[in-house]
Amino acid sequence: MTPAESRRLTVAGPPGLATLLESLPADLAAAAGEVAARASLLVGTAVTIAWWSDTGWTALAGPGTGIAGLPRGGPSPCAPVERRGLVIPAGAAVALCWDPGTDVEPGAWQLLRQACVWLSLVLADSSATGRVQDADAEAEAVRDVVAQLLSARDVDQALHTIAERTLRLLDSDICGVMLREDDVVRMRACVGNRVAETARLRMHRGQGVAGLVFLTGEPAKVDSYLEDETISQDFMSLAEKEATRSALAVPLRLQGEFVGVLEVWRRRRSIFTERDVRRMVTLADFATVAIDNARLHDEQAAATADAERARDALQHQVSVLDRSSRLQHSLLTTVVEGGGLPAIMRAVATELDCEIGVYGPDGTLLAAHSGRRLVSSLPATVGRPARRRRTGAGRSWIRPVYADGDEVGQVVLLPGGGSDEMLEVTAGQVAMACSLALLRERAASRARAEAIEQVLWDLLQGPVEHRLAARTRAQQLGLALTGALRVVHGRIENVEDLAAEHGWDTSGTERLRRHVLRTVRTLDDGRGLALAGLRGDLLVAIASDVGRAEAKDLVTAFSAAVRADWPDLRMTWGISREHRDVVALPGAWNEARTALSAARRLGGQNAFLYEELGIVRLLLGSGDDPDLQTFIEDVTGPLVAYDRDNDGALIRTLRAFFDADCSQRLAAERLFVHHKTLRYRLERIRQLTGLDLSRHEDRMRADFALRLLQVNQTAGDDGEAG
Repeated sequence: MTPAESRRLTVAGPPGLATLLESLPADLAAAAGEVAARASLLVGTAVTIAWWSDTGWTALAGPGTGIAGLPRGGPSPCAPVERRGLVIPAGAAVALCWDPGTDVEPGAWQLLRQACVWLSLVLADSSATGRVQDADAEAEAVRDVVAQLLSARDVDQALHTIAERTLRLLDSDICGVMLREDDVVRMRACVGNRVAETARLRMHRGQGVAGLVFLTGEPAKVDSYLEDETISQDFMSLAEKEATRSALAVPLRLQGEFVGVLEVWRRRRSIFTERDVRRMVTLADFATVAIDNARLHDEQAAATADAERARDALQHQVSVLDRSSRLQHSLLTTVVEGGGLPAIMRAVATELDCEIGVYGPDGTLLAAHSGRRLVSSLPATVGRPARRRRTGAGRSWIRPVYADGDEVGQVVLLPGGGSDEMLEVTAGQVAMACSLALLRERAASRARAEAIEQVLWDLLQGPVEHRLAARTRAQQLGLALTGALRVVHGRIENVEDLAAEHGWDTSGTERLRRHVLRTVRTLDDGRGLALAGLRGDLLVAIASDVGRAEAKDLVTAFSAAVRADWPDLRMTWGISREHRDVVALPGAWNEARTALSAARRLGGQNAFLYEELGIVRLLLGSGDDPDLQTFIEDVTGPLVAYDRDNDGALIRTLRAFFDADCSQRLAAERLFVHHKTLRYRLERIRQLTGLDLSRHEDRMRADFALRLLQVNQTAGDDGEAG
């Protein structure tokens, strides 16, 4: 190169450099590359273009030669620097670096300084344009995020949208939304996480970055999660699993109240800038609005759903009530028209296509209907009457049935085509209809019972003409008064004691008395006495064709049936002799009362027959009629008749037996008969009278009857003599 060419290059620079510095480049990187190439020709070695940023000097073009020579962090871009290997004009943000060992012609420094200033202007213009573009892009992104957030219709959707949009806008790897629950914040939405534990995070005040925000109420960030000392160590192991490096969290506030935390994490080394914090705060503000809108939407939706459910429930109830009203009308019509339990069962089963049965107090099935089913699932018997009950598996509805204050059975309903509400209502209606039907039946039974009771008392207390009329009415009622008749008289001994023990009122004691009367009238084995009545605690009945042993068995069965339900109840019984004519029933009643009195006074037995009382009946009989002649006739009558018809000597033999102090040998000697003859006569006496002379009681009865017979005969002889 000639000296002139070298001088021209020194002044004008490489071919095209001056023209380049006069141009307006559109691309900073291309312009920097051109300057680096031409500066390299000017200096004679590789030149690097560096630019100043918040983090220090960064190579913009060239191979990077000489940039290491800049002080760490770089000098202020406003201070001029010009030394071997480095040019930084005053106010420029661009530096030219090369090998400091290369000499540069003095005339080239001016051109290098101009290149630095030109690149600084290009950089400034490019930065301004970039900031405007970035601002526009950020505004557009925020508008998109806000639109997405405000369109979320439920809380979970809103939280998920917040997490996704924040993740993108903050160029992060993980984002989570944590909401406050009392003294903790709990992760409600999380995106980008690798570990499931992250989605289940719960933080107390001061724990981790979110806990720090919860504690202070201010944004918080860390640039190196595992090395930062401003946060607690609670979640370091989780940070290692997620490979997090930096984090940023801001509070969520709604009307000034802290409601949660919005947090992002990056897995690369980076620094969250103040611009990032402002973005997060802006997003958090919109997020809380979105959360509130979603909550209001959820509440409104829930209120609407509640209103719809309430409307549906009300419509269902109206439908149930309408249907149950029609069924109730049908049931009442059935009862009024005289339909019994079978008609009620049929009406319900047909209407609801269900199985229904009514059971009596003993658990036996009285009436049932199975709807359209060919085979019934109803049990043949059930346990004791149940209270209001609905069973579980294979559910059924059970309701008690009452009549006259007594629980007389139960209704069992098995589901079919009706709803549970309908069956619940129906079970009660059927129980009521059954109660009315049974009351109707009981009214008829009560009228019959009253008529029977009037017949009973006319037979026992009325004058002769009333007794004869009562016998006719008894025949009309289907009650036969034929054969041998006995009056059965009973007494309930301790009903008042039971009432005091169980706390019964008057209705309770009357219920017990009715139960006793019902037992006497309808004994399970069919031996009930239809002609029976009750006055207070005293019960009277008339039995026909009942012998001595049968009579005792009968009253024993009555007592056992009553005690099956009331084990502590005590009853005492007295039974009259047999009488063939209803006209003699008042006397039979007196005998039964005497036997009852003996049973109560003597004790030891709960039932006495009048003919077994012996002389006791003379002591307990009424003063107006001591019944002496009847007593004499019972014992001696058969003997007197035998002696008269057979020319016998049974009366004389019996007298001799007692006069000999019941010694058969001595009595035989006094009668001048063989002792076998005497034994034969005593056996004959036993057969005719039923007296066992080996028993003291029977001996006393026979002896007393003989003495009374002798007194009567003597009195008769004296009357004739007079």
